[in-house]
Amino acid sequence: MNKYRKFKKMDNKSYSDVTRFLKQTTHLTGREWVTARLCADFKNLSNQSEMTWIGEKLPELVPFMDETYTRQEVSNARASFKKKVQRSGTTFFYAYYAGLITQEEMLNLIHKMVKDIKQLMDTEGSEIPEEHATEVQLLIADVLRRINESLDEDY
Repeated sequence: MNKYRKFKKMDNKSYSDVTRFLKQTTHLTGREWVTARLCADFKNLSNQSEMTWIGEKLPELVPFMDETYTRQEVSNARASFKKKVQRSGTTFFYAYYAGLITQEEMLNLIHKMVKDIKQLMDTEGSEIPEEHATEVQLLIADVLRRINESLDEDY
């Protein structure tokens, strides 16, 4: 196996250091971040994540992970990641639609999120094309528009 180097910027960091870093911009733990990334990167021909293999190879693949995981532990961490993404999205959009933050505040938050995303991608060793930042902003604007339309239909 070629050396998987997604997390090379985290060499010599402990799991606690990584989780502390993540908590500055996300709700994720190191465990959730790693398993989501590995499940996205290691899929079989049927496009299924190789959870057993990921769990067995975890300490070899990620510098700050010291133990192997069972298939179930990988699955649970990935499910926890997805649940946090959904809950974070609900929190984000609720704040705006409930009138708890202004449109200007929302736009400022989106710009800050794009910067944080770039930092996370850089930290995991991923390249993020500049056009993706614009795509993310356009996607969020489209989601906001669709939610507005949906809310208008409900009234």
